[in-house]
Amino acid sequence: MSRSLGFAAVILLAAVRSAAAEPARLDLRPHDHVVFVGNTLAERMQYFGHFETLLHARFPKHELYVRDLGWSADELAIRLRSQGFQDHGSNLADHAPDVVIAMFGFNESFAGPAGVEKFERDIAAFVKDPFSIDRYTSPGGSWAKGSSAAHAIQGKKPPRQVVLVSPLAHENLNRPSLAQKRPSLPDGTENNTNIALYTAAMQRVAAKEGAVFVDLFTPSREAMATAPQAWTINGIHVNDHGDAEMARLLDQALFGPPSAAATVDLATLRAAVNEKNLQFFYDHRGVNGCYIYGERKNPYGTMNFPAEFKKLRAMTAVRDRRVWDVAQCKPVPDAIDDSGTGDLSPIETNVSPEGLAPGTSPEESRALMEIDEGYDVNLFASEREFPDLANPVQMAFDGKGRLWIATMPCYPQYLPGTPVNDKILILEDTDGDGKADTQTVFADGLHLPTGLELADGGLYVAQEPNLVFLKDTDGDDKADVREIVLDGFDSADSHHAIGAFTSDPGGGLLMMEGWFHQTAVETIRGPK
Repeated sequence: MSRSLGFAAVILLAAVRSAAAEPARLDLRPHDHVVFVGNTLAERMQYFGHFETLLHARFPKHELYVRDLGWSADELAIRLRSQGFQDHGSNLADHAPDVVIAMFGFNESFAGPAGVEKFERDIAAFVKDPFSIDRYTSPGGSWAKGSSAAHAIQGKKPPRQVVLVSPLAHENLNRPSLAQKRPSLPDGTENNTNIALYTAAMQRVAAKEGAVFVDLFTPSREAMATAPQAWTINGIHVNDHGDAEMARLLDQALFGPPSAAATVDLATLRAAVNEKNLQFFYDHRGVNGCYIYGERKNPYGTMNFPAEFKKLRAMTAVRDRRVWDVAQCKPVPDAIDDSGTGDLSPIETNVSPEGLAPGTSPEESRALMEIDEGYDVNLFASEREFPDLANPVQMAFDGKGRLWIATMPCYPQYLPGTPVNDKILILEDTDGDGKADTQTVFADGLHLPTGLELADGGLYVAQEPNLVFLKDTDGDDKADVREIVLDGFDSADSHHAIGAFTSDPGGGLLMMEGWFHQTAVETIRGPK
């Protein structure tokens, strides 16, 4: 870094710190629609739920409608989506926001000093017309002329307030205060120099255009410097602890010190928030979007699953009510009642029973094989002995000779009201006869685990749109750690999803993905 650039960064940081000394206040009103947009920082908030929990705890009687539209690698003018996504009813304008909380600037910052001027123009245009981001669905492009969603924006009531939230600092995971260091990762100096420039640009635009501005960069950088526990998994993406710390900073920047009068059980409230967010996730990020609302819609040009979307949105509304009741310390039943959310029609096959070939037993399958001389085939495990083996997808043997296998009984996608329960199984031959005789469920409650690989003391598993790392830390062969390590893999078609995992000799994780998908993943070196 040049001396002049470093001096400029110091000036910019001083300016941002001065603004942070006078925290902005957000004016929330009863029944406001609060909608998050932005990059992976915004997206990961829905998985942890800390800020939304604080929001409902602070305003329990407001009964706020909160939705997270964050999407990995999003920029103000580059937002990759499946074809047809614009018309399925989950754009910013569709949620009629009263308040928009925007988290941009991180991906844009990789353009360096040369990109600041463009970013400042883009963020100013967004503040003036927040719905403008709904038009950007491919790099440098906008919706096709005549899109129904493009027309739907016309006449929409603009948000009452826009909040611009800066990126967090790039965390140095090799700092002295950490017990477990990551020396292979950069310390973030270069990224932080650029993030400071883009944070200052957001501050300038907010002051000029009348938006609320929150600087997370400065306080997070200061706190991370001496924190004994990491905020992030890789320097840029928050873990649960980091999301909680970020939520606290954002909450106090927007509303001031918390009230001592709050009596709600935050753990119970966060569980209700996360359950609501999960059902909304299945709507907003529905797997097989190309079939649901994209180019593979039915011959009538309408969504293939209108009843499913209707039920999902009713289920989410039920969970909104539960969040509000918990926040107001009202009693709620242990089980959520979805009986009033509508029924789904029976799913009928398009193949007649007479047209289906009868299933073959393992013995019959073995008899049909032609096996070259010198080779043999034996049955290690089948659904007959292990019913959980239904719909196996990928397998791997570990150093102990145990078979790890991913199963997808909920394929091809989530059916609203039926909890997902795909599994990772461990099958083991304990008596040496060449056949598995024990089964352990390493992980359940998964959703379409299309790939797996044993590495780094645990298991990497595909779970659209994410890559998840599962680990057993207490030796019982059951995953007690689940961490999303990468976000942003496209889920337009589960047949094209990331899969066929394998490790290379250098420790890299190799995988395949269908050409049909448009994946964008945030990294420490920019969106890829």
